[in-house]
Amino acid sequence: MAAMIVTSTDKVRAMAKYLSQQQGIRENVNFLDNRLKALASKMRAYPERLRVDAAFHLPFRDQQMVDDTKGITVTPLLAADAVDRAIYGLTALLIERGSQHPCETLRVPGVIALPADWIKELDYLNGIKSEIESLIVQIEDQHERSKVWKTWPYMSGLQAMRKTWIANGPKKVTFFWESAPSVLNKTAKEWIAHYSDYLKKLHGHIPKLNELDEGDKSSKFVMLIAELQRDCKPNENIAAFRPGQPHVRARVTFHDSQKLRLRPAPTPIVYEYGDSVPTIIPLSNWEPEVSTPKRETRKQMISTVPVVDGLWFYRYLESYRYG
Repeated sequence: MAAMIVTSTDKVRAMAKYLSQQQGIRENVNFLDNRLKALASKMRAYPERLRVDAAFHLPFRDQQMVDDTKGITVTPLLAADAVDRAIYGLTALLIERGSQHPCETLRVPGVIALPADWIKELDYLNGIKSEIESLIVQIEDQHERSKVWKTWPYMSGLQAMRKTWIANGPKKVTFFWESAPSVLNKTAKEWIAHYSDYLKKLHGHIPKLNELDEGDKSSKFVMLIAELQRDCKPNENIAAFRPGQPHVRARVTFHDSQKLRLRPAPTPIVYEYGDSVPTIIPLSNWEPEVSTPKRETRKQMISTVPVVDGLWFYRYLESYRYG
């Protein structure tokens, strides 16, 4: 999900429309769920009104994090399997119990032609998803966000906010994998302030480790604060570094003068039935890259040892800690 900037005006507008952000999210998610279920029923009742030009099965990893050492096998889907999975990819909000880990989202990349009325419905529901996203980002406390999503058993918040890519007159669709690391840089003082505020909102104060129950996830942030205070100067740069995880993207060109579009494509790209079928370059298997970097990168400046085991926080190597 792309980052959104929330202003005080946004919050005032939301409060004028809803009793609270939480109430607005619940109202919109329930509405979205009902409309998507109705649309899925129509699609399954009238499969002759749609055409799946491509659909790919990606296995669930059944664990929280991607195993960087394993490849991902992509299986092209055909006939009824392609139709069923494409519809599911467009309309599913819930985690697939028994297969999908709560921390991963459903991925069914593909290309599907739909009639204008169904596309209009998906476009309208994209607006509802945007409304949900605008409300969720106004809840600053991550714990409070999690509580909202727990309103619905097995609900995937990311799937509820993920919008359908509607392409107008696509000429060529090229699927590919991309993997790039994420690095957020702040000083030790800034990270300490950030997680001190987080713990105060969660517990009312900054607790000691012996105050927390065994397995309490916030204990790692208590440890992080203690380690940063003990070992680091306030102005030392600390990286929140997450290794790049493979995700599906698509490059789409068009018949008219529209500019090339390049964006994530975890679920089917839709276009209007009756338009010419685009050329499709299918998604290949993901193979972990093993190569020696040719130049010094940000990753090479960062220690391989985390500040606290289980968290993505790392000190820079000594030559790069300041400035």
